[in-house]
Amino acid sequence: MTRRRWLGDTATAAGMLLLAVLAAWPLLSETSPVTFVEPARAAVAPWLALTILALGVTVAIVGLHLLVDPRSGLHTAGTSLLLLLTAAAMTGWHFLAVDQFSEGQQRGWYLDILNGRSAPPHQFRPLPYGFTRGLEHLTGEWHSACLLCRWFFTYLFLWAAHQFGLRFLAPRRAWYVVAAMVLLYPFSIAYYGGQLTDPLSHALFVLGMLYIVEDRVVALAAALALGVAAKETALVLVPAYFLCHWRQGIPAFWKSAFLAAAGAAAFLACRIPFGWRPSNRSLNGLDALMIGTNLGIGEPLALTTVPLVMNYVHPLLFTLPFLPFIARGWRLLDASLRVLCLVLVPTVLLSSLCFSWLYESRNYLPLVPLLATAALRAYDLAPRNRQHLGSEPASSLT
Repeated sequence: MTRRRWLGDTATAAGMLLLAVLAAWPLLSETSPVTFVEPARAAVAPWLALTILALGVTVAIVGLHLLVDPRSGLHTAGTSLLLLLTAAAMTGWHFLAVDQFSEGQQRGWYLDILNGRSAPPHQFRPLPYGFTRGLEHLTGEWHSACLLCRWFFTYLFLWAAHQFGLRFLAPRRAWYVVAAMVLLYPFSIAYYGGQLTDPLSHALFVLGMLYIVEDRVVALAAALALGVAAKETALVLVPAYFLCHWRQGIPAFWKSAFLAAAGAAAFLACRIPFGWRPSNRSLNGLDALMIGTNLGIGEPLALTTVPLVMNYVHPLLFTLPFLPFIARGWRLLDASLRVLCLVLVPTVLLSSLCFSWLYESRNYLPLVPLLATAALRAYDLAPRNRQHLGSEPASSLT
């Protein structure tokens, strides 16, 4: 590892540590009962809170990426503005389609998690709620805090996806990755109540994929630890890293062990204070797997008003459009893309089958940058398409 890359990784990890501190401070400093902040106690106006959020976290996580990879300069101010506007549009759609109909439920989840009385697994995902609580103290208004949190981390999610696409595609082609996410976004939020977990979890998951491709272990460990504090699905990044880099030999083993330790530490830190022990069987509030319930077989473990057919439609909607292109050009794909597809896609789908509802396709949204990039890369590498495109797509770093 070069000194420049080491400095960049360390700076990125420090930025993520800052994010963790900002989220942990309200969770550790406040005592029950926690209630909503009164507007009169606001520290700053909502617009100033957004400025602080954008400048602080963007410089710490996104801006420092330039230290490691000069090609990040392709991400111009105009690109950033466009992604911010896209994230704002997605946040607005979320408000119109979800928030205005489930505000009471969202408020209940928020206070239950902050007071330590929420049922698993939501109680074990404190990071987004702690961060939003900090914003609420700044703005004095719960709605503004939620919108700011969702807006910024949706932007970070889009930024990471665009950067991931740039590792394998020509710059203009990378925008198709973002377009695929935007097109599928309304379906991803069709059947849920608006938990704050997803934007931050998705952003950290895709950042983790990016750091796997770039072999940035320190930055990946930071993203993994924070990702587990947002949603435990991030743990699947550990085997994905090892299988991408196993050819390094013993160093790959030790790096993977380091990542596993970081993920396990975050996993336990978010659970043991709430009484979780390895002997507990319940990960999702139930004592059995959701396989039969999701497939419509046997006595259901949980009830839902969503039609059973959606348990089949949504997984197909988020994977099937990409698979024919990937399958056709599979042998031409970069090794890292093949590994990530083989590890992450089945694991995330299996996790939803066992522990969640299959129709909750927000869980599949972090896979879209990977699948879209792989599909476009396979298409671009096909011999008959190279001449048509007029230039060779951007090459992988691995």
